[in-house]
Amino acid sequence: MSRPPRQIRVLIVDDSPFIRMSLKKILSLDPEIVVADIARDGREGVMKVQALKPDVVTMDVEMPVMNGIQALEEIMRWQPTPVIVLSAVTIDGAKLTMKAFDLGAVEVVAKPSGQEGNDLTTLAQDLILKVKSVAGSNLSLLSKRESALQSTSTSKIRRFESPGTIPRNRIEIVAIGVSTGGPSALQTVLTQLPKDFPVPVMVAQHMPAGFTASLAARLNSLCQVSVKEVEDGETLKAGTVYIGQAGKQYQLKKSGYGFVAHIGVDTPIATLYKPSVDIMFMSLAKEAGAGVLGVVMTGMGNDGLHGLKELKAQGAFAIAESEKTCVVYGMPRAVIEAGLADRIELLQDIGKTITECVKRR
Repeated sequence: MSRPPRQIRVLIVDDSPFIRMSLKKILSLDPEIVVADIARDGREGVMKVQALKPDVVTMDVEMPVMNGIQALEEIMRWQPTPVIVLSAVTIDGAKLTMKAFDLGAVEVVAKPSGQEGNDLTTLAQDLILKVKSVAGSNLSLLSKRESALQSTSTSKIRRFESPGTIPRNRIEIVAIGVSTGGPSALQTVLTQLPKDFPVPVMVAQHMPAGFTASLAARLNSLCQVSVKEVEDGETLKAGTVYIGQAGKQYQLKKSGYGFVAHIGVDTPIATLYKPSVDIMFMSLAKEAGAGVLGVVMTGMGNDGLHGLKELKAQGAFAIAESEKTCVVYGMPRAVIEAGLADRIELLQDIGKTITECVKRR
């Protein structure tokens, strides 16, 4: 008789009895997940992480005794563990979530507001999917310190994972698709782009609605290029990175010599994601074709695979992140195994590779 697969053990850290009960009920619905224990504040959470060694932690941000940010810092210092932040969709909540990503959190889930009847249903779908995804995270990349050490050591060994080919066609626009582990990966890549970067950059990052404006503001404060949350109808400019609005689809139309963003609810294919990398890439295949440099980085699932197939059919160029640096090797794996990647690069080399491909046009 075969043994059942090992369940994913989750520790819930939250000061709200209602949220703790709701999360436990939600996670217990899936036979592949078991709630190992609960903690009522950050200090208790840190102690239980050290004692129980769970596979995943769900972490509230604002708690008494020790808040989620302080607890996350302690966990990443002493017992690196995949942490999913539960955050309120507020300006302060979004800012704290960006701080959590800085410290090593790999995902965010929006806390239910209690104002809509489907809040808990949406939370259940999102949370179960993300727990399963981050349970297989590359733990060596969760600590900022360990990530930096790995980056240095791997780059000394070999810069390129695949031959240094460059696009045959002139690049008009760069499009990046990313999910789990994306905020820190985007920081690594976008901070390498020079101030005079000659084309616009589109980014589809899987996040709950309400968090992408804070992500864009944080990246803008760190990068030489400008970074902003994209607005419907705006013309994309060279040297600017446009982060897609969470909760909406991100497409564009060619207008004269430029591109105009279209942000809305139109969904040409069935997808769980808003914004969807597939839909962004499919739009680019129609409007820019061979002039696109598509990049797929860390993330769960295979969003981007279908769209990249359409881009490649039009002569576009593609870069995929190497398994060695992915927090979750899902989206890049899909495009690499499909033979769609022209370059496979370590995370710390992607920004330099993008610049090389765009400027040598």
